[in-house]
Amino acid sequence: MQARPVHYLRILVPLLLLGTGLLAKQKPDTTHLLDTAQAFVVSDSAYIDSVKRASDSLVLLQKKKQIRDTASYRKFMTHPFLPMQTKPSFRINELHITPNFDGRFYLIIGMLFFLAFIKVTFPKYFSNVFQLIFQSPIRQKQTREQLQQNNLASLFSNILFIGNASIFVALLAVKNAWVDVSLYTCIAYSALGFTGLYIFKFLFLWFSGWLFAQQEAIGNYSFIVFLTNKVMGVFLIPAILLLAFSPAAVQDLAYNGALIIIIILFVYRYLISFSIIRASLKVSAFHFFLYLCACEVLPMLVLYKLMMDFISGTF
Repeated sequence: MQARPVHYLRILVPLLLLGTGLLAKQKPDTTHLLDTAQAFVVSDSAYIDSVKRASDSLVLLQKKKQIRDTASYRKFMTHPFLPMQTKPSFRINELHITPNFDGRFYLIIGMLFFLAFIKVTFPKYFSNVFQLIFQSPIRQKQTREQLQQNNLASLFSNILFIGNASIFVALLAVKNAWVDVSLYTCIAYSALGFTGLYIFKFLFLWFSGWLFAQQEAIGNYSFIVFLTNKVMGVFLIPAILLLAFSPAAVQDLAYNGALIIIIILFVYRYLISFSIIRASLKVSAFHFFLYLCACEVLPMLVLYKLMMDFISGTF
């Protein structure tokens, strides 16, 4: 009975040793696992460092690109005085239509070419017209006889005056909204009015000279009237250019300057005409002034009033 426990011990001890060996074989190698984890950590940190270096290099490259960007518009997009990136404070809603001045441009160019044609074709006549204003009475008589012989140049100069005076009046009427028609319609009516007025004046003066047997005095007076008109037709061209294409402030200056020139020419015409009429007729200065008011100024005012009423449709 005592030998049986010893026998059992002999059997259990080898079994325990065998089990311990098996458990020792099944236990994982923690040293190898730690080495593998550390390798992964090192590789991850290297990857992170490489990614960081790549991102840093991209940032530096982007900065270099921004520095090297020489596009001309970029400096304006970031200029402090040109806030292009800010929200707009207002917006244009209405369509801006630029006025078309092509028609009046070609019309004025045509009048300039017509003036050049007169000057080139009749150079002696053109220079004598302006020299006559500043000549003495004795020299004026000689120049007047030369000018009266060239009827074709005189006709062209009168046409130039009517054209430029019509454009000048039409520009003023349209600018100040005196009429409710187009510029070219107003020019056409003005040209008809000036043509009718001076044809009537010429016939009236011719009839008066025939009636009172003063053809020479009336002829000299008519010559002075149409001479001042020819000079006025040339001097109106700069005023027409400024009225047609300049701002409002410059247009006012052009109108005032043209008005001063017109007044000076009318005063000159009055003085020269009175000296011619007084040499042939016994007329006082006051009576001659009344004649000018009744036969020169009043018909023009009446014609202007009738023309404006007719154009506006209230005639």
